[in-house]
Amino acid sequence: MNENTNPGTGRHAGNNPNDDRARLQELIGPDYRLQWIVGHGGMSTVWLADDTVNDREVAIKALRPEYSNSPEFLERFRNEANAAMDIDSPNVVATYDYREVPDQYGTTFCFIVMEFIRGESLADLLARRSILPEEEALQILYQAASGLAAIHEKGLVHRDIKPGNLMITQNGVIKISDFGIAKAAAAVPLTRTGMVVGTAQYVSPEQAQGKNLTSASDVYSWGVVGYEMLSGHRPFTGDSSVSVVLAHINQAPAALSTAISAETRELISIAMRKVPAERFATGTEAAGATAEVLGGQRPTDPRGTTGSMTAVLGPDADASTAMLTTARPQPAPAPRPAPAAPVAPREVGRREATPKKGNGFAIGLGIAVLIAALGAGGLWWMSSSNSKLEPETPTTTQQTMVVTETVTPTVTTQAPPPTTSARPEPTTPEVTETDEPTLRPTTPATTAPTRASTPAEQPELPPTTQQAPEATTAPANPVAEPVFPNSTPGGELAQ
Repeated sequence: MNENTNPGTGRHAGNNPNDDRARLQELIGPDYRLQWIVGHGGMSTVWLADDTVNDREVAIKALRPEYSNSPEFLERFRNEANAAMDIDSPNVVATYDYREVPDQYGTTFCFIVMEFIRGESLADLLARRSILPEEEALQILYQAASGLAAIHEKGLVHRDIKPGNLMITQNGVIKISDFGIAKAAAAVPLTRTGMVVGTAQYVSPEQAQGKNLTSASDVYSWGVVGYEMLSGHRPFTGDSSVSVVLAHINQAPAALSTAISAETRELISIAMRKVPAERFATGTEAAGATAEVLGGQRPTDPRGTTGSMTAVLGPDADASTAMLTTARPQPAPAPRPAPAAPVAPREVGRREATPKKGNGFAIGLGIAVLIAALGAGGLWWMSSSNSKLEPETPTTTQQTMVVTETVTPTVTTQAPPPTTSARPEPTTPEVTETDEPTLRPTTPATTAPTRASTPAEQPELPPTTQQAPEATTAPANPVAEPVFPNSTPGGELAQ
């Protein structure tokens, strides 16, 4: 019972006519016998009542006059209430009846009769426990997604998925409640301060921008609920509803703890993508993906990019998704020798560049050294077997080396032409992009020196050799901020 309700009369301390039990009982008629108020919402008062015809307890939701007096609202809500009565799912609160009754003042009294749930809401559970174990959270998500699947199969959108609208029965069954009201409310000018369509903490980016909604909007809110169950807090907070919904549009949530399995983190990440087309499209897809995670598998990515994973959980994965595949084969690399016996680049750099003409043994030895040097990542050189190398004036040359770092593009090197080699020195890395990035390097901080020299005498290079550019400090390679189509950072919710 609401704390402001008079237990003797059921009359609310305020001026809401729907809190007057005697008045409502007269309007409702003998089919339902009102007991007491069990809750208040922004658009309705909820009563516990007895269904005298079917001998069962029911919840009666009486809509506030400012909504029931709107013809447009009544038309839309009537259609959705009738559609809700066709939904048959153990994970959706059943809708039994819907009526519109004119009162003595000519005002339409509108009420809906629903299944009464003895239990608590997920919001109540989270208020007590804050964080739920991963397995329990996944079970709740699976049941909620199954309920959404039944709703979406009717071509309907709930628009207000949140912990307060997920009821938990005494047997642990999850049931979606408050179906249909949020969409109908969009037809009414919301002039009261702070009133928004949906709930700011769980609203999808497209809903916050007033766009046409699809079932993917419910999936986003479902993902936010999952994030809260697993982390103990909502992904975005702010000083006002507007600041919160702007964060849903433009910001990435903090990554979930790595104590949570990677499969579950990816499930939530996909559901919370900013672009609707890149999420699970319906409750059916979300339920199927959750079942995969419960079975120890990765959730199927609706974008069809197998082998992909978001590097930063929460934002739209346009810029933060990297392929976890082997880098493309480098052109003509030499086999990598066993780590136990690498060929040091320093030794290769000390060879005298004076091979004899036509000496097959020297040429073979040079090739062997070349292969070993490439495999160890050292610098190498080889002279033409038919020409004697001429020394050049000692110069201080420049060095570059290409490295691969986490969440940066991989290094591409083409089979280098014969060049001279010298002792490599530590230098600042330079990152080279490829058209297929990797999340992590195939080997930790593997260097691929291209060319270096010391003040010692240098042999003349073949004409096809190009001098490597001067090494520069590679700027950090941050994950690009996601770009959301038609986002309006300065936009506001309908108020």
